[in-house]
Amino acid sequence: MKTGRRLPVRLRQRLRLRLLAAALLLRSAGVGAAAFVPGPPEADQPTGATGREEPVQALPAGGGIRWELAPLRYAGTVSLDGRWLRLEDGTRTTQGLVFNDIEFASYVWQPWFVQLRAGLGALATHDASRSPGGESVGTDSGALTGRFSVSVFPVSRFPFELRGEVSDSRVRGDTLGTDYRSHRLTMSQAWRPETGGDNYNLNLEYSRLQAGDGSEDTLTSLRGTALRQFNEHSFELSAQLSRNDRSDSDDASRITLVSGRHTFHPATALHVDTLASWNDVRLRSGTAADRFEGRSDVRQISSFATWRPREGEWLYSAESPLYLTGSARVVDAGAETGFGEQRVRAMNASLGASQELTREWRLSGSVSGSVVEPDAAARSLSATANAGVTWSPEGLSFAQWRYTPTLGASVGSSRSTEAGARHTLGAQAAHGVSRSFVLGETDSLSLNFTQSAGALRESQTAEVARALAHSASLFWQGTGDGSSQSYVGLSASDSRTWAQEAGHFQLINAQVTRRTQLSRHSSWTGALTWQATRADTTQLDAFTGTLREASPGWQRFYSGTLGYENQRVFEVPRLRFTTLLSVNSQQLESRLAGDIDAPVERISESLESRFDYSIGRLEARLSARLARVDGRKVAALFARVQRRY
Repeated sequence: MKTGRRLPVRLRQRLRLRLLAAALLLRSAGVGAAAFVPGPPEADQPTGATGREEPVQALPAGGGIRWELAPLRYAGTVSLDGRWLRLEDGTRTTQGLVFNDIEFASYVWQPWFVQLRAGLGALATHDASRSPGGESVGTDSGALTGRFSVSVFPVSRFPFELRGEVSDSRVRGDTLGTDYRSHRLTMSQAWRPETGGDNYNLNLEYSRLQAGDGSEDTLTSLRGTALRQFNEHSFELSAQLSRNDRSDSDDASRITLVSGRHTFHPATALHVDTLASWNDVRLRSGTAADRFEGRSDVRQISSFATWRPREGEWLYSAESPLYLTGSARVVDAGAETGFGEQRVRAMNASLGASQELTREWRLSGSVSGSVVEPDAAARSLSATANAGVTWSPEGLSFAQWRYTPTLGASVGSSRSTEAGARHTLGAQAAHGVSRSFVLGETDSLSLNFTQSAGALRESQTAEVARALAHSASLFWQGTGDGSSQSYVGLSASDSRTWAQEAGHFQLINAQVTRRTQLSRHSSWTGALTWQATRADTTQLDAFTGTLREASPGWQRFYSGTLGYENQRVFEVPRLRFTTLLSVNSQQLESRLAGDIDAPVERISESLESRFDYSIGRLEARLSARLARVDGRKVAALFARVQRRY
């Protein structure tokens, strides 16, 4: 084999130095600013045989960041809507709507660096309203909608996000009689360290709802949370400030919530939980001629500790385990109305112990003291001591039934500056039977019956307070053949007390949930909760020694949903049918209470059925709805055809 002409000695030495330098660079490629240059590394320039030095390429400024946008990605929809409403008073409204919306998305340099998103929509509507008297009114209107969002380091330990949106309720088509425009701005910042469970969040939200008559509902909310954990300690701090203003009724609210929590849980069985909070609520309602303004604030700090000695610790006993609890609380509360301000301060401390003498016998005792200082009255001091013994055997079994009796006795003594000395002596007895039935391979039924009796003698009254209570419960669970899950629970209780006055308390509660897969494409789900309570009078409870407040008549509460879904109606692909029934006697969400996502309308009852059909990028919907909105009946028919692009 022939070899080529040998290179000069100097050129060969220079080539060796270049190869050595290249090897060092390859071994340290992850160091330096080159690691921040986006994209794959560029190939080395060819080395000529002339021996001339090649110029060094300069790295991009700013640590390798290229401040340029990626190609825009966009998508949009065009929709044509029709809505027909009939109100309880006979008013009929018809609305036609055309809406075009387009959304853009991009990012700066890399997707993990800065993400950008924006959207713009144009709305044109024609409204026609006919009153019960036959008078018709028609209007044409147009509106613009838009939104944007900026996310900085969205997948990092310190993501930042800024979002803004201007929307119109007519675009969604789910409102019943109240059309409004929404303006919303949200800013959030979070941070967490590289290691550990610490977490910090700050969130600012602004929301303004503007109705068609010009009235506005504005809500501003600022929330912050901080969590710090290390070793045996955990610190948590949260704060929220919200303000709501309504222009139509001049109603306003300002709510301030600040809380801090410290948890100490060492390796032993000691656990200490301390909570400090401050709540300040200011409300204003009515008009200028008849206005109500009120304020209430509560400041408190409480601590609760539990300790159960373990093996090798003081007071440990394997035969008679001991359980100790202690608590302390300081409260300063005040309320201010048009009749002046009232404040009260209270302090309370307690210490309790419970010990198992045997597997059936348990001994317990507690001592507590409290101080109450109202502004309008003298200071009140009180001290209380209680002791009790309980017998709870394992129970007896007979004919698949289980019988569990319980006996107890208690003695107490208290002294206060207002009521003087008070001594109590009480006895309680309870027994119950229960049984579980296995219905086939997948269903089970449980029955429980309980009866309780108690008597309490108080030194300040000559009559003995007596009480008798009964309760029954029924629970059924089933999974069918694997395509359904069901749960039914029904419970009822009745308690009667005889003391200076006779009274009774009753409670009924029912819960039903079920999900059934009827076929491959159809299923239905349901959940219902119903509860009713009644208390005739205020009585001294012989079981607990507390006063039970009365409420006139039955108080009923209910909430539930029932839905059916078919993903392939009439065996037509992509044709879906959905029906949903919902009832709710209470609305817990309220913008006045600081809930920025609370609905504008209070819908207590609603029944909706709709068809959805899609072919490629074309979607269609037809829905009918009956509802009770703010106590008024509303019937609605909605149709939509939408094209995505």
